[in-house]
Amino acid sequence: MDRGRGYNRTARKLLHIVGGAGALALPYIPYWLALAAAAGGMALALLLRPRHAWWLRVLAKPADRIRGVITGVRGYCAVILLLIVLWPLLDLLDQLTADSVRYVMFGWLALALGDGLAGLVGPGPSVSVTVPWSRQKTWWGMLACYLGVLAAYLAAFAVPWPGTLPHPLSAAWEVAIPVAVVIALLESLATPVDDNYIVGIGSPLLALALGILFL
Repeated sequence: MDRGRGYNRTARKLLHIVGGAGALALPYIPYWLALAAAAGGMALALLLRPRHAWWLRVLAKPADRIRGVITGVRGYCAVILLLIVLWPLLDLLDQLTADSVRYVMFGWLALALGDGLAGLVGPGPSVSVTVPWSRQKTWWGMLACYLGVLAAYLAAFAVPWPGTLPHPLSAAWEVAIPVAVVIALLESLATPVDDNYIVGIGSPLLALALGILFL
């Protein structure tokens, strides 16, 4: 591959997945630091251009290279910043369980694993494996998104992070499975909404709604 001209989708999706590691630091740092880091990441994403380095050109979509921007990084960082901004609101909505940090972690991890794995596994389909409602999405990508969101929920809620009690696995599965099914379905639809927002924001909000209504 010509590193100056080529586009490596696999590398971009792997970076998308690895970026979820930052979510694991949230229980250990104060809110102001998380907000500052998210804001700094967003500012950097707005400044980055494919022309700044060969590896940025490799990660940038062909259309982004023409426009001179990196929309994927911007969308990713925007979701993380929005999750951090929503953190205090989640505190108000979830006072009984004090799980607000878990919802923020879940959104970030779902973004990384759910959307990341869907993009890593899903591209390049044959007609026989695309979902009936979208020629751009595959059954394998939908399954990967489901498993990624499921893993993200269990990592956020069933693990004993500092300051919170882990949810029993039986209770975690009751929310994780329906949330993963719905988000995987939504991610597979052909909509004008960026998948980053569907998965990264939709996952924790749906989990919170289910938790309030049924648990």
